[in-house]
Parts: sequence; structure tokens; C-alpha cells
Amino acid sequence: MTSSRPTLFYDFVDPLSYLLVLELAQVEELEDDDLAWHPLELRPPTEPLVTLDDPAVAQRWEEARANAGKKAATFDPPRLVPWTRKAHELVLYAAEHDREHGVRRRIFEAYMTESADIGRVDVLVTLAVEMGLDRTESKAVLDVDRHEADVARLRDEALAGGVTSLPTLVAGDRRLEGFHNRDRIGTLLGT
Repeated sequence: MTSSRPTLFYDFVDPLSYLLVLELAQVEELEDDDLAWHPLELRPPTEPLVTLDDPAVAQRWEEARANAGKKAATFDPPRLVPWTRKAHELVLYAAEHDREHGVRRRIFEAYMTESADIGRVDVLVTLAVEMGLDRTESKAVLDVDRHEADVARLRDEALAGGVTSLPTLVAGDRRLEGFHNRDRIGTLLGT
């Protein structure tokens, strides 16, 4: 988990992670490669699926919507909150082809604004193809769980490192938890 670069812990179904990613895109002189992107599944597959009506989920969306107005972000997630392991597996596969940043952005966008069920392999394969990855290979990688252990290991590493809330941005021994504006992010990152 240790990285010399600042590390962003995120999950695709977390609206505050999405807003922070949008905010990070506005920080001058900060590129995707300047960050270490670290997935942290909010609900791994052993936990029951929930809907947007779940009290904890509803609270996060309420907070996100309050902050989204400032960003002019709109949301249209599906009612069921899917497991994100397969989506994170797709990003790890995309990294093998130097396409992880585009794939990550596309998964966020599809879930947050297009009601895409990113827990479904067929949906993820469609997104992979949109981003220039091979359909057959993408489906095979997801079908055989090629990166499942990697995603679980990354989750374990984050939890062992004390990251328990999302999003979390860590730079050295300093961290920001939750959504923060670009000024606070810039202060943390020294930009």
C-alpha cells in the first residue's frame, strides 16, 4: 500500500469518491499518473446487496447531492448498489494495456450518471470495448476472476493501513477523508 505518490482510496458506487475524482480533475498540474489509485470495496461480495434506500447509502447520497450542486454534477445511479469487485478487476486488466485511467473514469460515469449496473460482466465488457479493449479477452478475464484475489488483497491492505472511510486521499502521513474542495486538496498535495 505504501507509495511515494499520493494515494486515493475510492469505490465506484461511492458518490463522494466520484465527486472527489471530479474535483481532482480540476487541480492544476495534477495528472492521473500523479496519484496511486487504490480500490476499496465498500461492500465486498460476501455482504448483502442494498438499495439506495439503505440508511447509510442514503446518507452518503444526500451529502453528495449537497456538494454536487456546487460542481454542477448530476446523478442517475441504479436503485440497486452492485458489488464492485468485477469493476475493479476490469481496471486492473485495463492497466495491463495502459488504459486504466480512461476505463476508471468510464466506469464511474456509467454508474453515477447512466444507471449502469457495473456489477454485471456484460455491462463491464461493453464499457471495456468502448475504451478500446478487446471484447473477448475482457470477458474472459472477468469470467475467470483473474484479478479477484488482487482486488481482495488491495482491500485488505487498505483496511490494515487504517483506511476505513471513502474517499480517502493520503499524502505521506497526512490524509483527507470524505469530499474536499480543490483548495484543501492542493494544500494536502502541495500544488
